[in-house]
Amino acid sequence: MSIFPNGAPRRRDVSASPQVSTRDLFNTIFYYRWTVAAIILVFTVLGTVIAIIIPPTYRAEARLLTLYAGYYDMQLDRSGSRAAPSFDPTQVVNVEAQILASPELHRTIVQGDLGSGTDPADLDAGLQRFENRFRIEKIDAANVIELSYVDSDPQHAAHILDDLIAQYFRQRAGVFTQGRVAFLTGQRDKVRAQLDKANAELIAFQRAHDVVNIDEQITGAVALHNLLVQRKLENDSAYAQDKGTLDVLVKEALKIPARIQLFEDNTEAAHALDTMQISLLQLQARRADLAARYMGESPFVQQMDQQIEDVKASIAKQTPNLVSAVRTGHNTYYDTVQDRIARIGSDVAGEVAKGQTLDGQIVESNDRIQTLIAVANQLHRMEIDRDLLVDSFKTFSRQVEQARIEQNQVDTSSSTNVRIIQAPFPPTRRSNPPLLFIAASFVAGILVSGLSVLVLSSVRETFLSPEQIERALDLPVLSAPMSRSEAPVLVQRLRARLLDPVARAMSRGGQARPSPGGGPRSQRAGAEFGRMISAIDNGAEGPCRIVMPLAFRDDDGVDAVMIGLIEGLTRRALQPVLVLDLTTDPGLWGVPMPDGTLTWPGDGRAAPPAAVNPETEAAAGAWFTFHGVDRQPIVIGRMRPDAVLPVGGASAAMLAGLRQSHDYIVLRVPPASRSFLGIEASMWADVTLLAVKAEGTRKPVALTLKGQVLDAGGRIVGVAMTNRHSYIPSLVYRFL
Repeated sequence: MSIFPNGAPRRRDVSASPQVSTRDLFNTIFYYRWTVAAIILVFTVLGTVIAIIIPPTYRAEARLLTLYAGYYDMQLDRSGSRAAPSFDPTQVVNVEAQILASPELHRTIVQGDLGSGTDPADLDAGLQRFENRFRIEKIDAANVIELSYVDSDPQHAAHILDDLIAQYFRQRAGVFTQGRVAFLTGQRDKVRAQLDKANAELIAFQRAHDVVNIDEQITGAVALHNLLVQRKLENDSAYAQDKGTLDVLVKEALKIPARIQLFEDNTEAAHALDTMQISLLQLQARRADLAARYMGESPFVQQMDQQIEDVKASIAKQTPNLVSAVRTGHNTYYDTVQDRIARIGSDVAGEVAKGQTLDGQIVESNDRIQTLIAVANQLHRMEIDRDLLVDSFKTFSRQVEQARIEQNQVDTSSSTNVRIIQAPFPPTRRSNPPLLFIAASFVAGILVSGLSVLVLSSVRETFLSPEQIERALDLPVLSAPMSRSEAPVLVQRLRARLLDPVARAMSRGGQARPSPGGGPRSQRAGAEFGRMISAIDNGAEGPCRIVMPLAFRDDDGVDAVMIGLIEGLTRRALQPVLVLDLTTDPGLWGVPMPDGTLTWPGDGRAAPPAAVNPETEAAAGAWFTFHGVDRQPIVIGRMRPDAVLPVGGASAAMLAGLRQSHDYIVLRVPPASRSFLGIEASMWADVTLLAVKAEGTRKPVALTLKGQVLDAGGRIVGVAMTNRHSYIPSLVYRFL
């Protein structure tokens, strides 16, 4: 039997959870619309202020084109024909850009602009200011260098670039040509002297080591060494074979005697023995014949057995005395084996001597090879050094010729490989327009606001829409009436924090009777709670269904949900709806009227007041005081102040009695934050409804409440969402 009165708790399939919808996404965005608007406004105002404060600046530009000419294109081979350039376009542009970025060039420009008598500190400050305003950009694909200088005076910006380009050409000519010919000529002569010395040392080394063709000498020595090794291996193989044969022959020769038996004659002895064997066989045959005709104890058979025994004894007695003729002589195979042993022994001795000789020759050959290899390595190193000196001599000789040609070409103005394709001119447009700062600040505001909305929505633990509740709790939202209040969300929050506590305090004192606070009206009860009532009917079996709305706090709106649910149930129930109030707070129902009836806090429908059923009084009168409701088919059972709720069989009997006289029973329990009674009472209810307040109930709290109800044995059919607002404007909402 199950420990839960209503069966095992049901859990929905997680895979059926709804996905994030477009409406839910827009709901979150418009929920933070004031935050987004504030951030965008702040960034826009900040960008506007910056655009107004920053002074105007002007950007002067110039372009230089680098070509293969002059220094870069003077590569000549020995025959005098033009060779391929030694620099690619990227390298050419990089070299020219390095000259343009030279600190000495910049210092010259700044000093010329400030004057010759400038203080060093002012010169350094001007140089730093120049570095911040000057830019060099390389376009490698087009071999173009772009120069730009920013200044508040457009004339001054163009003048600085003109001066920079003029100084650049003068410094560049000095870098490429000054002292280059003399330096390269001196380096070429030094390399020539080193080359002559290297050639002399190489020839002397070849004569000292008797080297004619070192590669052929090494090849011959290696071939001789391989031949000796091959012969040594063949000799070792023959030695191993002959040594093994000799050992076997010596071992076998020990078993061969020098004299052997030639023949043996035993004809007479064999004849006598055969005669006695024939006689024995004849006697055995006769005995078998007599045994076939007579008994084994007959005298004939016994006599024959005696004769057979006598013959056997005679054979045994005569056999040792038989004499055979034997002749011995010299073994010729013994002489053959000894002769072969002597021959193989001489072969083994010769192979040992040959192996010793080959070992000495192999050692000498190996030493010769190692000596030749060492000589070859040293010779190759000397040849490599000589070849490097030859290449260096060729390179310096070619560079000397190129430097002389280039020095002659630098004297003419059209020979340089850098061309001015855009001369600097005074700019007329600002480089920092105000609209640029305003647009950048507006875009930054949009990005920061989007990031802020993402962060705020990820750390927010409250719910804004039914879809979020269904994803978080894995429960369907059965009721989520939209708030009809037109006041802004901020005003509603202030009202909830300031006015609602005063109204609740007054209601507890009996001075006023609060309305459900935005609860459903009678004309909307059927439409807003129809799905919830259908879930209740499908979630429980039997003619009577016990329903329990449960919330975590007092201000979650569970009373409004309960009142709207009861008004909807009255339209389906054939018998009065019973409300069991397990709380000690009489503020919702107020004080009974003189006739004992209570006033319904909602609208409901006009009907004769319901009378208390005697079966209801009999079943739960010991714990509850029952009152009818004025003009409503509702009976309210208020818990007696001194009563203790029944448990076990008493509670089952009480609920069974109440089920017989009512179609629906609604339990009103205190919030879970004040009492655990609602969790325990979930065992009584056939179905439990969780009340979740939009922007009020936190996700961990709702999950904990759900887990406690399921662990206690309750069955949750869905969630009622309260205080729901629409944050999406109607103009946008109509498209969702």
